[in-house]
Amino acid sequence: MNTLELKTLPELPFDVTEALNQLRVNLEFCGSEVKTIMITSSTPNEGKSYVSLNLWRAIANMGHRVLLIDADIRNSEMRTKYGIRSNSTLHGITHYLAGKIELDDAIYKTNVANGYMIPMTVPAANPPILLSNGRLGKIIETCRDQFDYILVDTPPLTVVADAMQIGPYCDGTVLVVRGGVTSRKLVDRSVQMAQKIGIPLLGVVLNRVEYKVNSGGYYYKRYYGYDKDHA
Repeated sequence: MNTLELKTLPELPFDVTEALNQLRVNLEFCGSEVKTIMITSSTPNEGKSYVSLNLWRAIANMGHRVLLIDADIRNSEMRTKYGIRSNSTLHGITHYLAGKIELDDAIYKTNVANGYMIPMTVPAANPPILLSNGRLGKIIETCRDQFDYILVDTPPLTVVADAMQIGPYCDGTVLVVRGGVTSRKLVDRSVQMAQKIGIPLLGVVLNRVEYKVNSGGYYYKRYYGYDKDHA
């Protein structure tokens, strides 16, 4: 199997690590039949890719074999942030969907123990066609027997149709919402879109939220969120 080293993996604050572990545990309680999980958002810059990557790390750290599929084939945040670039030996999901490589050549063992990835190395010119040719379904069908979990990072629901095409292959979705920025109307629309394609909403991650904690009779503020940039 090919190998891939992800660069500049962030050190996570304790609070963020615990929040991700809570999310991981909640997903485990969804049952063993929930293995393929779509991570999406309503709009760009809500933190879905950051949540996807670090939830993947949290699951891998528990000893589960977990595959992360970067299916944001138009504008991958992971490709930009973690130094994933196409070259003569590094190919990814776009190459596979276009029929240029075999599936085994698109799956990489990473420098995260138990963590595997199908990266997006080059943007797709025709996403609707690539996502409708059946090869994405082949990825899910084949990999369900090889991995304990499959996380699929997709484009935002309300921006392009890609997530609507990807969702039916997944067992459920997690919606990432940026606190104080994403409108209730957009969140409601995203939930309705997920319902329309018949994919269960497993949970909502409220990202970049300032909250108060009662400690010894005093309240103090913590900045609760996954990414200080955008993801």
